[in-house]
Amino acid sequence: MTCRTLQKARDDEPIFVLVAHDRVAPATVREWARRALALGSPEEKCREAMDCALDMELWQRNNGAKTPD
Repeated sequence: MTCRTLQKARDDEPIFVLVAHDRVAPATVREWARRALALGSPEEKCREAMDCALDMELWQRNNGAKTPD
């Protein structure tokens, strides 16, 4: 999966990456999508985030997850 958001980040712009093995990642991505949609972000972008959260959960079921350390 290609992350277009990382490609849009400026060289000096702070970023925060969530990975599927992070137990809180799917819920965090879903909350981001809900907030972004409420603020007027395109539905397609928010739907992609929700799909990503689902993919993360499926990955966790197959590979396990851990609490962030």
